[in-house]
Amino acid sequence: MLLMLPETRVFYLTSAGLTAYLRTRGQLLKEATFAPGEEGIAGFAEYISGKSRSLCYLLVDMVEEDFFQENIPYLHGGDRRALLARKLAQRYRDTSLALALSLGTETTGRREERMLYSSFTNTQQLQSWLSVLRAARARIAGVHSVSLLTPLVGRLARSKSRRYMMVSLQKAGLRQSYVEDGRIRFSRLGRLELGDPRSLAEASAAESVRFHQYLVNSRLLPRDAPLLEVMVLAPGKYRALYEAACASTAQLRFQVIDLDEIERRAGLRSAPADALAESLFLHLVGRKHFGAQFADDALRRFYDLWRVQMGLATAGATIFLACLLISGMKLVEMTRIDGLAEVDGREEANASQQYARMQATFPKTPVPADVLKATAKNYRAMLQQEGSPQDMLIEISQALALTPQIEVERIDWEIGPMKRVGAREASKAPATGAATPESRVQQAEISGRLLVQQADYRNITTMVNQFVEALRARPGIEVVATRLPFDINAEKSISGDIGATRSADVPRFSVTVSRRLGI
Repeated sequence: MLLMLPETRVFYLTSAGLTAYLRTRGQLLKEATFAPGEEGIAGFAEYISGKSRSLCYLLVDMVEEDFFQENIPYLHGGDRRALLARKLAQRYRDTSLALALSLGTETTGRREERMLYSSFTNTQQLQSWLSVLRAARARIAGVHSVSLLTPLVGRLARSKSRRYMMVSLQKAGLRQSYVEDGRIRFSRLGRLELGDPRSLAEASAAESVRFHQYLVNSRLLPRDAPLLEVMVLAPGKYRALYEAACASTAQLRFQVIDLDEIERRAGLRSAPADALAESLFLHLVGRKHFGAQFADDALRRFYDLWRVQMGLATAGATIFLACLLISGMKLVEMTRIDGLAEVDGREEANASQQYARMQATFPKTPVPADVLKATAKNYRAMLQQEGSPQDMLIEISQALALTPQIEVERIDWEIGPMKRVGAREASKAPATGAATPESRVQQAEISGRLLVQQADYRNITTMVNQFVEALRARPGIEVVATRLPFDINAEKSISGDIGATRSADVPRFSVTVSRRLGI
């Protein structure tokens, strides 16, 4: 998206009429000239009708330009604007072409701001041309005067003087401007018949002396001020004539400036052959940052609207370019990621092929590989979750070492929920610390015999109880149930031959113990 800048046209307005120029690429092209009066204004309206989209600047070079200096209280913001508007309305009837230019603050006495008011004493001759521009909805960027642009020319001439006078010859006449501290203080235009270059050079020197005397008499220039520098803009081919005519005096120090050189410094490459110093001022209008101009906001309305449109278009173009740049970056990143994914895909395919070739060399198994993998996985899970009888057998063997009269015939070991016991066995189990039936435990049933007589009930009970207590003393072992070789229920009598000294039967018993997994 390209933002096309409109053409720039500058109108040079004098008492003799209006001349339209097209300014493009350092060139000043003369397009048309319109005389004052209804016929000239009608011609200008026809001319501007097809060029209303151009940026328009009006450069005024007339005798009827007023300058007035006054001090005002030092204010800010709205109070200052209201005071200046009231001062301009008191001095000028038409404030649409009035200007208030600050000259700085007083350094002695009361803190006041020095203001320069400027306008045109006869704005009717300007309004007739401006009404044509308003009717055509032209983008009027500003209304300037040659006097307001004089400080810019002084900068191009590289003047280092605090006070200086500039003399320039335009088609409107001989312009003399007094500049102090980089700001215009006063200017006047003297009508002069264009003719012999030598006469024009002599007139520049003579009018400078008179202008200096006026500045002193009007107290714009102190009487005890040092030599005033006078810069005379002279065409390059007549520079020698001007240097001969402009001789320095006790009050003035003349300096002849080559107009052609100043135009080259300003960037003006070509101008109409019949143009004088106005070509330089026409080129400077709107080119340098200088806020001093006469047009108010109402006159610059369509120009301000264009600036808003340009701002929105520029912002839109900037956002579009930013989005385009981000999209390009994302596209490059996506292309890079796709490339990496393609490389990874090829590597994965190569690895799969290599694994398939290696797998083909493996010996054949009677069961499928998936079944083997599942079996191995389950086996590893069992090793991690289930216990081993080794630890429990060690604990049982250590308890047996304390009761040598017991011989173990059988040990049944298993892992699972604790087996429920009968009421008689449960009464013999410990009241606290026993595992619940729902717990998964290691459980062993120890079956054995006692190396005593069958009828020795007391000794049998004592030895079994010693074995049970030895088991309970082992860490983590819980006795679940005990079965003796005889029934000691209170409801029944103890059966057996107490009087017999020997019995062929060997008393047998069983003890059930458990141990929680992970202990």
